[in-house]
Amino acid sequence: MNRTFVGELLIFLLLTIGSLAREKPSDTLSLTDGSVLQVNLTNLHDSVPYMRQVSIKASSNATFNITNISSDASFIIFQIHTYQHNVTLSYDKDYLNKISNKSVFGSNIGLFSRLTKNIVTQLFVKNDNVHDVNGLLAVVAYHNKAPIPGGCNMEFNTEIAPYASVQTLDTMVIVDVQPASVPLNDSAKLTCEKNPVEVEMYQIFLNEQDFSINSYFTAITSMLTVTDIKENGVKVANPVISSPIRRVFSAYTGVGSVYVALATYGKYSAAYVPSFSYACHPTIDPASCDVLPNLLSKIVCAFCFFIGLLSICFGHHHLKADMALPVFFTGTVIGYAAVGDILIAMGIGLCFTIFWLVCLSYLPIVFSGIMFNMTLGFLFACIAYFLSPDSFIILQNDWIFWSLFMTLALSVSLIMTIIFQFGFVITCSIIASFMVILPFDYWTGSALKYIVINIIRRITVEGFNSAAVRPPSEANDIALIIFWSCLVLYRIWKQWCKLGVLDLAERTPLLR
Repeated sequence: MNRTFVGELLIFLLLTIGSLAREKPSDTLSLTDGSVLQVNLTNLHDSVPYMRQVSIKASSNATFNITNISSDASFIIFQIHTYQHNVTLSYDKDYLNKISNKSVFGSNIGLFSRLTKNIVTQLFVKNDNVHDVNGLLAVVAYHNKAPIPGGCNMEFNTEIAPYASVQTLDTMVIVDVQPASVPLNDSAKLTCEKNPVEVEMYQIFLNEQDFSINSYFTAITSMLTVTDIKENGVKVANPVISSPIRRVFSAYTGVGSVYVALATYGKYSAAYVPSFSYACHPTIDPASCDVLPNLLSKIVCAFCFFIGLLSICFGHHHLKADMALPVFFTGTVIGYAAVGDILIAMGIGLCFTIFWLVCLSYLPIVFSGIMFNMTLGFLFACIAYFLSPDSFIILQNDWIFWSLFMTLALSVSLIMTIIFQFGFVITCSIIASFMVILPFDYWTGSALKYIVINIIRRITVEGFNSAAVRPPSEANDIALIIFWSCLVLYRIWKQWCKLGVLDLAERTPLLR
């Protein structure tokens, strides 16, 4: 046997063994039509849920037999979370094909089941899609001192509704739950009058444009129990104006988010079924997940980048043209908030610029300076709103919000006007640098673009005043902020170390 043959044989064996090692057995259970899954809950309690990944075949029904539940448990919340597609979960197999008070339809759904002396509790699921659906089964048990999530339901189909209703709009995600009831015991019914049960909402984000099934299920499993929710989630402030069982969130397009409510009665809590949204529709309308959906928006984004870059590199050579840029940018943002059309908005921005140049020529420098520096004040006020914690519920009041917004903007403008020779450089540097990083923000999936988008929504979208605007925070956000700061410092260095400060009081024309 020659050495060449032996060598080839060894290579073949190594490749074969390597491929076998990579083929791990799947943990996903396939459910075909008529399948019966035995859900054994021997070791189940409120901090360790039962979980099982399943694949439900197209146009099929399956039955879940829930057995061996701990005697300490008073009720369970049986949940199924499916990826991208809806299924029906029902108490009775006869109600799988209809909307009723015994079934619920959706992708993040669950049913309440009070435990009795019956040995087996049965629930049923139906996948009426034309393709297989991947799902996660989860069961969480609670004792008799825990409140009942959705126990005081007045709007949803089932008598007790531990799940949420999610509306995904272009600008907002609206999450509704039903009030919880006090704990059950053997002699009392659900009590909803003067309900003392407190309902709180928690939220977590996924990475932007991460539509993978693994990330979806990982996010859901991290928010199933009370302990996990408090450890992993961020609490959302209660609304002041809208319904206490409704939470409104700013839509961060293409960013997955888990929303889950907690019902608390005294020292004990119970979790609702987690709900999920990408703030878009990746399956039925993939284009809705694109932040720049059309060619015009991409062209405007590129235009923004090149104009900002020219200002940073060469603006100190053409002072008045450079100072006109922040006015044009801010005027365009305000124009877009007013009309919703980017081309008309740019025309409005141009009108703002011409008006400011006229004021610069004919009014005292202090007035044109205040107008110019209001652009930086506007941006600072937008940043303050973007970073404001949800606990500042006073900002939900429009009168208070806009009063504080204008006060902050005017204060920044006055400070920059007082130190005008240095202030105009700061204003030009910050806004030009922001224009440069905006395209990078779109391309890297950061959230800094919502500094401007959220304030436009606050102006134009009814009900956005009650929205939680807390942005997702990722490494690329921090990197872009550092890059933004470097661009600002570079622009200031170019102006002060290379050319010094020009005399703005001179009425030199813009073009000779």
